[in-house]
Amino acid sequence: MSEVNNVSLTKKDINRIIARWYITTEMSLNFERMQSIAFTYSILPALEKLYTNKEDLIEALQRHLELFNTNATAGGLILGTTLAMEEEKAKNPELIPGESIVAVKTGLMGPVAAFGDSFSAGTITTLFILASCSLAQTGSIAGLGLLFLGTMVTLAELIFFTKLTYKKGRTAIKDVLSSKLMTDIIEGANILGMFMMGALTASMVSLTVALSYTFNEATLSVQDKIDGIMPGILSLAVLFIYYVLISKKHVSVAKLVLFTILFGLVGAGIGLL
Repeated sequence: MSEVNNVSLTKKDINRIIARWYITTEMSLNFERMQSIAFTYSILPALEKLYTNKEDLIEALQRHLELFNTNATAGGLILGTTLAMEEEKAKNPELIPGESIVAVKTGLMGPVAAFGDSFSAGTITTLFILASCSLAQTGSIAGLGLLFLGTMVTLAELIFFTKLTYKKGRTAIKDVLSSKLMTDIIEGANILGMFMMGALTASMVSLTVALSYTFNEATLSVQDKIDGIMPGILSLAVLFIYYVLISKKHVSVAKLVLFTILFGLVGAGIGLL
């Protein structure tokens, strides 16, 4: 049974969480869970404060250790929203299911990453780097200062987005808790989350067959025939096989990584892949 906790996060808590995220966001990046370890570490002080019951804390940690990846500074949009939802869940355990928090995070990480990578990293940071390089080529130490200023600008972006979404998110959640809008938001976030997971699978999972055969003096590719039936079907098959092995058969990810490497080497060696 979840315990009700009326404790609220303070400005000091939010600042500490922002600092943790900014410093560690890329430190634990890995192909299994991407930035989830850094995200969980960042909000850990908040979770420990909100969930005094051990079982509730464990459940919160587990949901945030699921795959997560987004732009570091624009990610404040998700960080603040998540904190607002966790705070409201601690106060109203039955009204906000943990799955809805995961769904919102997953659904937002793609759009936020697109915004952050194009605007924050692709535009703002790039402009500051180019200006710094121009000054550095002339021998001016101001280039170093300008580079530092660019870092401060993106840090300010993270702080602004986190505090804004935490404040607005908390108010919005209270307004929709008892309305049908919450159900629609959760359903929409789940759909968007599944869409993003499908997009990630298509971009990160790849399996092609190198076999070909000759028919009537024409060389035909096995991979072309498979793509003619359904493009990406091999990648989709790999996803489902690995899903079954991990979730149903409880095969460790480390074993699957080693198997994938060996299978790739052997397949390439015999001309299969």
